Amino acid sequence: MRVFNLTIGSLVDENYIYARALSYLGVDFYDHHDRKLLEICEEMNITKDQVLKAFYLFDQSHRFSFKELNKLPLQIVIEYLKHAHQQFIKDKLPYIARLIARHQDLDDLKLIFPEFVDEFVNHIYEEEDTLFHYLDTLIKIDKGQHANPLAALWKHRSMRLKDVFEDHQEVDELAGIRNLAEEYQDQDILARVILQEIKAFDREMWYHAEIENKILFPKAIELEGQIWKRLTKLTRLN
Repeated sequence: MRVFNLTIGSLVDENYIYARALSYLGVDFYDHHDRKLLEICEEMNITKDQVLKAFYLFDQSHRFSFKELNKLPLQIVIEYLKHAHQQFIKDKLPYIARLIARHQDLDDLKLIFPEFVDEFVNHIYEEEDTLFHYLDTLIKIDKGQHANPLAALWKHRSMRLKDVFEDHQEVDELAGIRNLAEEYQDQDILARVILQEIKAFDREMWYHAEIENKILFPKAIELEGQIWKRLTKLTRLN
């Protein structure tokens, strides 16, 4: 098969995702960029089947389309976003961080990227602890699972969905990293893979934000309005 006769460098230049697959198999692609894949496989006792399965696994997109997500209930959309958060924290960001740390240069990225990761992870946990917790309360009230809905909502009295929505649309957390990475695009294979991974993560961030802005918040604001309308009506009747 053609891929096994290519050098690691040629293979990764064709599709940077293969760098992540090779790392998963224990191959540091940046240390073997001028060697053929077949040679590395034989040396490390990696079968062709293992390589092809890894390439397939890492080259697949597991995203739902906007159309599919928009048909799902709010609770499922939240779980989908939480799953994406975990992928960011446990897989994609640590992988990029390891590549940056391995490079001999890129001093600016080595300084700034860990700071970005810390801020990003804190933002995710804050979002889940506040916004998602509030939405979970709304969902439970809608299902009749709170004996005292007003008391449940009182705990979230500082939450204003429309305000959170407006602030959320202005966030571009990766702007500095993105601009800095562009400066290294003409360097060695490791730097090129780092740039491609940052661009890919940037696209994932954009898609994630679009799901929140165009699906999550509209569904949540509509549900919030329905619940307050019902509660106001019940209060007047009492």
